[in-house]
Amino acid sequence: MARRLTNSTHIKLSGCDLPINTSQGKYRCYEEILERTYSQMDAMLSHHSRALIFRLDLSCESYTSDNKLVSKLIRKLRKHLLTQYNMKRFGYVWVREQEKAKAQHYHLVLIVDANKVRHPSKILQWLEARWQPYGRPWTPKNCFYLVGRDDHTKLAEAFERISYLAKERGKGYVPAGTNSYSASRLALKD
Repeated sequence: MARRLTNSTHIKLSGCDLPINTSQGKYRCYEEILERTYSQMDAMLSHHSRALIFRLDLSCESYTSDNKLVSKLIRKLRKHLLTQYNMKRFGYVWVREQEKAKAQHYHLVLIVDANKVRHPSKILQWLEARWQPYGRPWTPKNCFYLVGRDDHTKLAEAFERISYLAKERGKGYVPAGTNSYSASRLALKD
């Protein structure tokens, strides 16, 4: 994992000054994860006039040295979104963390076309059902944001909440060759 860390309360990305959840500078966040998160939000909004951005946490019953479980979940989700919603693209960011627990856990953010899905409840239920064999899923309160393409205030609110994924704490406890995070590779619309 890259070592560029910041404890600033804001970061400037693509000309936007965005707030970061660092508890007023007490904690540090990985800039690379912040950059990738914003790039996926920005790319999705370049393709669609509105995006639904929401979060889910996934604990694991037992430790794994790789991220195959979360990768498999994302592959299944891709098929589900295509068949259920005719959604050809979606964005995601996940981070792997492990502190005192014996097994890792994941924080997952999804970015979908809000013209096709206006509330995350059905997708969250689907994800929770598929994660049950591996651990406990948990959905935070007020876990979603409906963001319009030109709504910079709502985008900044969503980004600040999601910036929690970039926190330094809990990262780095992975075997060599295992990623601490991953993100989709959506590109801006030409």
